[in-house]
Amino acid sequence: MPFNVRPEIQQPVRDMIKEIGPQIQEMGRSEDRKPDSFSFDIFRLLAAKGCVGYVMPKEYGGGGRTALEYATMIEEIAYWDAPSSLLAAVSQLAVDPITRVGTDEQKKAIIPKSAKGELIPAFALTEPNAGSDAANQQTTAEVDGDNYVINGEKIFIMHGDVAHVGVVFVKIQEEGVRDKISSVLVDLNLPGVKKATLMHKMGMKYATTGRLWFDKVRVPKKNLLGEPGKGFKYAMQTLDGARIGIAAQATGISQRALDESVKYSKERIAFGSPIAKLQAIQWMIADMSTKLEASRLLTYKAAALQDAGEKFTVEASQAKLFASEAANFCVDRAMQIHSGYGYIGEFSPIEKLYRDQRVAEIYEGTSEVQRLVIAGNVLRG
Repeated sequence: MPFNVRPEIQQPVRDMIKEIGPQIQEMGRSEDRKPDSFSFDIFRLLAAKGCVGYVMPKEYGGGGRTALEYATMIEEIAYWDAPSSLLAAVSQLAVDPITRVGTDEQKKAIIPKSAKGELIPAFALTEPNAGSDAANQQTTAEVDGDNYVINGEKIFIMHGDVAHVGVVFVKIQEEGVRDKISSVLVDLNLPGVKKATLMHKMGMKYATTGRLWFDKVRVPKKNLLGEPGKGFKYAMQTLDGARIGIAAQATGISQRALDESVKYSKERIAFGSPIAKLQAIQWMIADMSTKLEASRLLTYKAAALQDAGEKFTVEASQAKLFASEAANFCVDRAMQIHSGYGYIGEFSPIEKLYRDQRVAEIYEGTSEVQRLVIAGNVLRG
């Protein structure tokens, strides 16, 4: 049995997701074989269950849940279907900075509808030349009276192709903040905004990724989120929490890979016995189990620190780094154990897990970026 930090909190979450798990798994299998397109059906199901607004503030229509409960929810959804865990999580990514530094008017306009799944928000940070180097923002906001005029491009924006509003990171062309990053709320249906779906993704196909262009987009200055020049700080704070979510997602994937491998190894007969009796298989399963439990504990530790209001930047990066790479290992070993039956999606979920897992080592900061964050903090003492 998995180790529980707070079983009285976590078990109800697991029970809730188990109710819809088989359904989202079946829906996901169907969506995965279609051309890349946002799954509104799965998104609406998750929103109706309260998953999309799970940790958003209660006073604005959210569930008001803890980081530990959220990590548990993402882990459990990812166990059944990894892209569905993204569909549940990405609205929270965009709402996080609004919750932290938005005005009451901004919160009322966005959070209640986001929590219900009626409005899809996007976190628009990454640009063609500003990925891991997120500070290298080229999108600008010229001041024109009471408006900003935004020009630039964003890429690899989760749900950006279907989003209604974006937390867009820009450099305001104004004395004192010209070289600093700010964040602005932008209606993504305004004239001058162009959206596109990035096609032929390896995995996570129906939790779509978008590209955004801004051509002289006029936005009221009152849409500034927080203070001018503080956008990079807000983005990094948001990514700290998001990395716990990715670690939880990777943990759910690892658990599914292990469970499928244990089941298959007991059933598959080779050389007159179940392959589970072969030492080579046993060692794979032992390593998978160990990496899985280490991933889970690192993830829960980071979530517990977040709930306690303590600094958790290093712990979030450690959890994300280890859990995502452990998921790669677990899914790869599961593929080896299943052999041809794992490689062909008709026979098992391993083929899909293999494709869905890989991005966990890339988004919200690559493994290399996590190592930079961890080493920088450790070396500073």
